[in-house]
Amino acid sequence: MAEQQFYVGIHGVIASRGRILVLKRAPAMPYRAGSWDLPGGHLALGESFEDCLLREVKEETALDVAIERLLGLHSMVSEPYLQALYSCRLTVFQKVQLRPDEHVEHRWVTPAELASLELIPYLAAILKRGMLSYVK
Repeated sequence: MAEQQFYVGIHGVIASRGRILVLKRAPAMPYRAGSWDLPGGHLALGESFEDCLLREVKEETALDVAIERLLGLHSMVSEPYLQALYSCRLTVFQKVQLRPDEHVEHRWVTPAELASLELIPYLAAILKRGMLSYVK
């Protein structure tokens, strides 16, 4: 099998009171515009997974979080992405502030409510795999 380039995405499952923060991708986003996604982004060269996650969450939501643990890794054969998913908690409850060029809406949803949204493919897959079942 030939080697191919792929991207490493680092995403935070930020849970509060049994709900998970999800963000709706802006219409101008080149990949899956309008889909709901977890806060996070691509790993930069020389950056640790944890530093990437803290940076991306802050850039996308203006929230400060603490990383609790690695939930797992996920990849899909059909797409050139590998996702590392971390459980996070808010360090201070504050208002979510989105970057409108990236996300146009946010919601705090239960895992059951998440299933009714148009999800980015990896998020639909991890929900189906039960990787978010710990959120009560």
